[in-house]
Amino acid sequence: MLTQEGSKIRQERFREYLSKYHIDVAVISDYRNIHYLTGLLLPKNFPALMMLETEGSSWLAATTDEGQALVDERITYEWEQLYTMNPDPMRCLQAAVEARLKNAQSVKRIGWQAESLPRSLGETVADALHPDGWMAIDDGLAEMQQRKEPDEIELMRRAIQASLAAYTAVQKVIAPGVNELTVLATGKQAAIEAAGEPIEHEGDYRVGELGGPARDNIIEKGQMYILDLQSEYRGYWSDLCRTFVVGGEPTALQQSVYNHVAEILADVPNLVKPGGRGTELWRTIDERLREHPHLADKGLIHHAGHCVGLHVHEMPDLNRDREGIFEVGNVFSCEPGAYSDELRGGVRLENTYLITNSGVENLSEYPTNLIPAT
Repeated sequence: MLTQEGSKIRQERFREYLSKYHIDVAVISDYRNIHYLTGLLLPKNFPALMMLETEGSSWLAATTDEGQALVDERITYEWEQLYTMNPDPMRCLQAAVEARLKNAQSVKRIGWQAESLPRSLGETVADALHPDGWMAIDDGLAEMQQRKEPDEIELMRRAIQASLAAYTAVQKVIAPGVNELTVLATGKQAAIEAAGEPIEHEGDYRVGELGGPARDNIIEKGQMYILDLQSEYRGYWSDLCRTFVVGGEPTALQQSVYNHVAEILADVPNLVKPGGRGTELWRTIDERLREHPHLADKGLIHHAGHCVGLHVHEMPDLNRDREGIFEVGNVFSCEPGAYSDELRGGVRLENTYLITNSGVENLSEYPTNLIPAT
């Protein structure tokens, strides 16, 4: 899990943000942000609420008071009766919050998560605290999360290792006549075993196409298999991509384009530095792709990558149409890709990197080989 030391640093940064905008208390309703600030990863299928005073204490309402959480007070609500889950957990949470806020002092300004605070909880808070105004804090939290602390990076390393284990496993089963679902099951099992616990593992397991989930479909010799995989380990995601040719016998064009994309990916650490612009990196990769004769009129048809963390896609991203500025502490993926009918799908390769004071570290060192290793 996240460490209490790391959570303390994040809370200090967050309180500085709240003070800057004259927010008296923050209402945190997304379980991911509760995890980010307290170090406690709660079940994603039950609602919870954290309240943090800018110049005061904090408390957390959830289904359990087990586990370490960097808050001053814990309260719980009933989520089951004789091990049958209650059908109305939000109302149960609301009742607990209402009781906790009884006779609470009024505040001037509340920070809230516009993307995740349910109306019923918002009204309960408003009735108790009588604020003069509300300010959405989603952007502030998202901006904070662009710069990862060491305990976050360690969880991401574990998520990355889970996906790399999936690549090692699926290469042994990729062959003509195999079902996409078999490839998915193989990758998922390997990722879980590498993590040492049940984890989320998903991604593009659809052969011969740019992407998509696995189907009940038999893969064929000569198709290009783009495997863009994501694993979540204790709340933090990895996002990686490798491409393999089914049957182990690429055409000259497939091999040539693959080599070209792999060369671009290998150069990414030399192209990124703090203060650099995501739009510029996108244009560089687009131009580099077009240097191959087969890709001269195609270029890069999607983003060139994005930051990763509590969400699979975070800002800044490497986008033609949206700016992002790199800074130390960013963990980002870069994924040059090329597609055509002649390639029988295409090629996409993706690594995940950490920007440090001394350079760019590849967190996902792993072979780039078009022919599956058996």
